[in-house]
Amino acid sequence: MIDKEKDILLRNVHEVNQHAEAFQEKQLYNAMRGGIMTGRKRERRRKYSLAITMVVAAAAVIMIFSIVKAPVKEVAQATLRSEVNKDWSDSELFKSVRVDDQSYISILDRNLIAPVYHSAEKNGLKVEVRGAATDGRKLFILYSVENKTDKLRIHTVATLNYGTFEAPSIGTSLTSSTNEVWAGQTAYYVYSAKILPSVSYPKNVKFNVTLNDIVTNSKKYRTELDIPFELDPDMFKNQQHTVSANRTLIVDGQKINVQQVLYTPLGTYVDIEYDKDNDKQIFQLLNPILMVKKAGQTEKTYYPSFITSSNSEVYTDSSKATLVFKSSEYNDPDSISLKAFGISAVEKDQMKIVINLNKKEIIEAPGSDLELVEPKPEDYAEPGEILLRHKFDNAQYLSSTYNSLADTFTDAEGQVHKQVSVNKTTPGGNFGGSLGFRDGTAEDQLRYRFGEKAKDYPQPLTITIERYNNPIMDTQAVELYSKK
Repeated sequence: MIDKEKDILLRNVHEVNQHAEAFQEKQLYNAMRGGIMTGRKRERRRKYSLAITMVVAAAAVIMIFSIVKAPVKEVAQATLRSEVNKDWSDSELFKSVRVDDQSYISILDRNLIAPVYHSAEKNGLKVEVRGAATDGRKLFILYSVENKTDKLRIHTVATLNYGTFEAPSIGTSLTSSTNEVWAGQTAYYVYSAKILPSVSYPKNVKFNVTLNDIVTNSKKYRTELDIPFELDPDMFKNQQHTVSANRTLIVDGQKINVQQVLYTPLGTYVDIEYDKDNDKQIFQLLNPILMVKKAGQTEKTYYPSFITSSNSEVYTDSSKATLVFKSSEYNDPDSISLKAFGISAVEKDQMKIVINLNKKEIIEAPGSDLELVEPKPEDYAEPGEILLRHKFDNAQYLSSTYNSLADTFTDAEGQVHKQVSVNKTTPGGNFGGSLGFRDGTAEDQLRYRFGEKAKDYPQPLTITIERYNNPIMDTQAVELYSKK
């Protein structure tokens, strides 16, 4: 075989391997995301509040018991506090709490929780902060609620106070197997939050917990406890490593500036910024993969979560984001690269939906996959309410799968109107508001309430898009660091 033929053969083999690698990654991602996304329904809100999913169930239970049982007045008791010095020993108790963070179980297994064991007791209820962990990007507080009374209690709220300010509310969650603390029982909870890395946090904090008597939601029968303790914001300082990148990943002609990679015991953070001169508004990277090479071996980390301005207070605008991969130890690699299969994005001058309500038609929208649906009588829709049905492909590559529209719209004469609120007296129905997946294709049904007077407004009506699912496939990679 002559040298020229050998070179061509080697190039062909390399190209085949590259295609096979990409295909395998896509298959892996399809399988993982398909299992998670099937049947998932997303909750739409323009602004995100404290994500305590248990509160809705609590309110329902409270309403039911308010009907069948009259309030029983209790005498408020003084708050008793106690502190215990001991090593962390409760990982097994908290493994049953399902936290939507891939680092959570890992830090339990590695005993990276700092022991606290400070408690407060009042009205027969004892709250104990058992341990905590933070790396300056996110934090976990692990605590228990013991019910020493003879009544069922409902855990409704938890907040963290840093003295002069509270931890961010957007991007905060409270998880447990139940919000109900039965008489004589102890329940376990995990409070987590995305925190601002630019803030200098004090060590002295106060954790606040609110529990309700199941009989009523009145403040008179509410027990509020606060537990002061010390939380070191630099507890993992000696275990963190920052790799400055300042490289640009170009996908579909759009520039994504990768600023740095931060390794901590709670996660591997890749900070990115979308170039202001891009002609598309980028909402997320599709299936980003962090690739680390050392001694001829490549380790790939998949499926990060995203920190954005829409799900946290870490960023105040949509041009910045952080990819949060699972924690991996920094081990002086030969190179670090970031790869993505594409982006979800829309042309900046197409970030709107224009509708003529009288003609029942969409005049302008990104792409051609949006359909306007009017309700039927059995849908129990609000007057002036429509459904925007959006179908799109390659949904399996999306990590955040919701569309979001502004709460205001503009008529043809430039007058701004606010979307009407939900009528509480409406009996409800099945008029959209869901997201379904099948074979990589998704159908997003987004309700919008113009109000019954909207047909009298000068047509057409324009809604600004805040977020829109539009996967654009284009596999690209950039080397972030190299020893060479």
